Amino acid sequence: MFKEWVTAAALAATALAPGFLPANQSLPTAPEVEQEWRFRVMLDDREIGTHEFRVNPLGDGKHVEINASFDVKLLFFTAYSYRHNNIERWEDGCLTAIESTTDDNGTEYRVEGQARDEGFVVDATGDDDTVGPACTRSFAYWNPEFLDSSQLLNSQTGEIVDVEISRQADEVLQVDGQPVAAKRYALEMEDGTISLWYARESGQWLALEAPARGERVLRYEPIELPFQLSGAGPIAMD
Repeated sequence: MFKEWVTAAALAATALAPGFLPANQSLPTAPEVEQEWRFRVMLDDREIGTHEFRVNPLGDGKHVEINASFDVKLLFFTAYSYRHNNIERWEDGCLTAIESTTDDNGTEYRVEGQARDEGFVVDATGDDDTVGPACTRSFAYWNPEFLDSSQLLNSQTGEIVDVEISRQADEVLQVDGQPVAAKRYALEMEDGTISLWYARESGQWLALEAPARGERVLRYEPIELPFQLSGAGPIAMD
């Protein structure tokens, strides 16, 4: 019953390249401190859990911790539960290592991956090793460089997924009651399309939305963002 929207949730759990920005705009320089994205996860108007991303500097790269926890309740029992814990290491915009565990409503998954000379080698539960490209990326929504990818690593299953990411019309989002000019992108893959929004001024990730079974919608709403948004008030769109 929940499989269709769970796929989108799992891919979301598995997280503005310069070419996507105007010529006169550059990405903000990431501070050498921890950055944290915290989202409440909504199924239509019902809150079902949280999803957190913590990014820390590590030498010349980044150490990323991702934790997702969803529970769908019907009447007095839990109809579906999902737990995902993931640690990633990044250098120069590419994954160098990943280790994740997932409990998908009682089904256990484990993924380990390492950058090697032959490419990014992935060892996943029950599967033979998979070798991805030298610069492999996960569904790292927090990292705008991933928007120029044509393949992404699903950190739950260890699969390399073909994707097509395109720019959509800009929009204004309400974030904590404040209008924020946002760039919208569509991430298309075999399992469906995920919509993503990034603040036009700072480039930071703001929101995610994916269709769910029965014409429902899975949506991420920010609880905490690492960069301060611009001042409130009307925003003129170009």
